[in-house]
Amino acid sequence: MTFKIDTRVRALLVLAAAALLGTASAREFLRMREPDLLFPGPGVTGTGMLGDYYPGLVGTPGDTRIFFLKGSEPGGKILVLGGTHNDEISGHVTAITLVENAVVTRGELIVIPRANNSGATFVQEMLGMPAFLELETEAGMRSIRTGCRYSNPAHEYPDPDVFANATGAQYPGTESRNLNRVYPGRDDGYLMEKVARGIIEFINREAIDLVVDLHEAVPEHYVVNCLVGHNRSMEIVAAATMELLMQGIDIKMYESPGVYGFSHRDIGDNTGAYVALAETTDILQGAFRGRPTQELLQDGKDPFYDIVSRKGKVFVEYDSGRGAGLTERVARHLTTVRELANAMAFVEPDKTVVMTGIPNYADLLAEGIETYLAPK
Repeated sequence: MTFKIDTRVRALLVLAAAALLGTASAREFLRMREPDLLFPGPGVTGTGMLGDYYPGLVGTPGDTRIFFLKGSEPGGKILVLGGTHNDEISGHVTAITLVENAVVTRGELIVIPRANNSGATFVQEMLGMPAFLELETEAGMRSIRTGCRYSNPAHEYPDPDVFANATGAQYPGTESRNLNRVYPGRDDGYLMEKVARGIIEFINREAIDLVVDLHEAVPEHYVVNCLVGHNRSMEIVAAATMELLMQGIDIKMYESPGVYGFSHRDIGDNTGAYVALAETTDILQGAFRGRPTQELLQDGKDPFYDIVSRKGKVFVEYDSGRGAGLTERVARHLTTVRELANAMAFVEPDKTVVMTGIPNYADLLAEGIETYLAPK
């Protein structure tokens, strides 16, 4: 016996299925507009907003939270920027780990987990990226938005055909929404230019001594697993690089080239701070990776990169058996922040910043990042 479904019934079933899918998609879309739930640790002594320092951001999607961790003894000041490019997820997760675990006994650590807050409200269209990082902790599931390297186009539409930043450097129009192409920013510019202007204002008003901007790069890009420093910062960058190598962490260093709009160039030119940009490996954004799944986001294991690695097309030693997982990338960033702080203290002892509570490289690899992101 066969059953025939009336055309009208079939149409109603299709509409019902579309409604269910649309509802699920809409719910996730709306979730991305909600701020991540953070759990400030015992070291956090104060919070604020970037708009407190730069009123042009107040009430805009570019305004973002700042966490202050101040020690009881005087010393230097370090600013860590996470989420400049939100799809480079280890930078944001590292910043959260600092906020929720670090305790400062001397000097001050200041963390902006979402430098590009607008970019956390959507994912790059047509790439199928996971909208959330889902980590299973001992206290339950922890969801953290991923996002995009650009600000949300809904927040600064339309893009120009060609974008010229405040230094005169020219880029494709979409780069007007890329925080790391718009420094030092403009008061009357695009939203990301105002964010950059706010960060510069914050650094100068707070007399920050060291800025560390956390990023990731694809394995086929030569700027991967490296530190890029402003020319005034190279003594500190070199000392930190040597210490990381001595710990068995493969890393390169570069001096900031004569390109403008980048944090490592223009923060150094427009403030008195030392500046370093740190890059780890990011398989998820690579041109050769497979499906962008939650598993790939977390473990960084992709057999296609075994092939291109054997052919010498990447700038890191990649093995899918080992992967390039989130825990390892965060461990690199945390160790880099610590060693840059140590190097600055060696060069200028009055700018010492002493931090405790941050897991070391080996412990983090052994225990997993989930251990340090369990809500307390």
